[in-house]
Amino acid sequence: MKFKLLLLASLFAANLSIVAQSNKDMKEVKYRRSSLHTILVESASFPKKDLVIKAYNNAEFPNKYDNHNIGDKSFDLKKYTTDTDDSKAPEAIAKYLKENQIAKKLVSKWYNRKADGSFDGDLIASRGLFNASYIDGKSGGNLAEGILQAAGKELLNNTFVIVNNMKFVENEPVARVARDLALTQAAKIGMEMLRNKAIDLANKGYDIAKEGYSVWTTSYLFKLKWDEVTEGTFNKEMLAKAAKITPEKKLAFDKSEIFEMEFVGTEKATTLVTFSLNGKRTEEEVINLSVNRNLDKVYAKLQKNYDVFKTKVPLFSGQPITAKIGIKEGLEGGEKFEVLEANENEATGEITYKSVGTIKVDKDQIWDNQYNLINGKPAAMETDPSKPALESTTFNGGKKFETGMLIRQLK
Repeated sequence: MKFKLLLLASLFAANLSIVAQSNKDMKEVKYRRSSLHTILVESASFPKKDLVIKAYNNAEFPNKYDNHNIGDKSFDLKKYTTDTDDSKAPEAIAKYLKENQIAKKLVSKWYNRKADGSFDGDLIASRGLFNASYIDGKSGGNLAEGILQAAGKELLNNTFVIVNNMKFVENEPVARVARDLALTQAAKIGMEMLRNKAIDLANKGYDIAKEGYSVWTTSYLFKLKWDEVTEGTFNKEMLAKAAKITPEKKLAFDKSEIFEMEFVGTEKATTLVTFSLNGKRTEEEVINLSVNRNLDKVYAKLQKNYDVFKTKVPLFSGQPITAKIGIKEGLEGGEKFEVLEANENEATGEITYKSVGTIKVDKDQIWDNQYNLINGKPAAMETDPSKPALESTTFNGGKKFETGMLIRQLK
């Protein structure tokens, strides 16, 4: 049965709950999200390493994903490779993931594995948007378990790990080299007036560029492998509730090596942030800003370039067409999105999505939702206080789209 995602039609999990709020009729739309765990590659080269790690651990989690934190937040890549070539990093990271059983930990969290080896489906039910009355209505038998397993297949198959390798360096040495090269070129200018002007520009450029830090982030995207063989083996040999757990099933999970992570791809991003914006930034604020904005950039690139990692976002309004995404998600104007309508199979719990149209980002109406520092004001107001603060991004396109429908970016 087809249904639009804004309807409160049935008790099935994927149907949306739209909650009106007092602030400008803001609506919260519930929908199944992909799940994500993030890990930092530690580096002795970080200036102010303690502040960098603190900023990373406190960074805003990408709100288009469910936080699937399993506790492993950082590791030293040198322990898993002697090769400093960046091209070898995916192999070293894969070794870390395997040796530390990250895939098994992700599965264990999904099923809330207990000390006795038993599982429950509470997290799957919650993220699958099931409620207790729905499950009870299925008589607690094979049908209910089958629907939970179907939701579990979708959710586990959309579970990701991002490993972030960050190089955090001071701007001054780089700015000094650039200035010295410019001064060398300026000294070759014959006319004194032009030579002095070139020298002045070189020094002014240095004064501006020397402040703050630059951060280079390379992010490696991995996906939990959840194919029919893995799922079937887990369901048959390991999955059991407390009343049905056996020593054999507990041991089967403890000793199992069937859980794996698949390498999807990598992206890079660079951010330059200076100390001073009218003298208002401290060193710690600069580091926080650099880390947050750089992570936003690289996550946006991963979402854009790898279909499996693309997020679905609900429309905030239908007329005008708006959504709660913006510069943080890499929007610049002109990007195309498809509008999706969900298709529900009530018997199996499976959901598929049908494209019902396309919309395009209005370049003049993009929400600046970047991480910001000053008094909680939107980032756009840091440089232009008179600029109106948008609360969502506007799209141009069809006329029949409604609040709650999901959109997904096209290449």
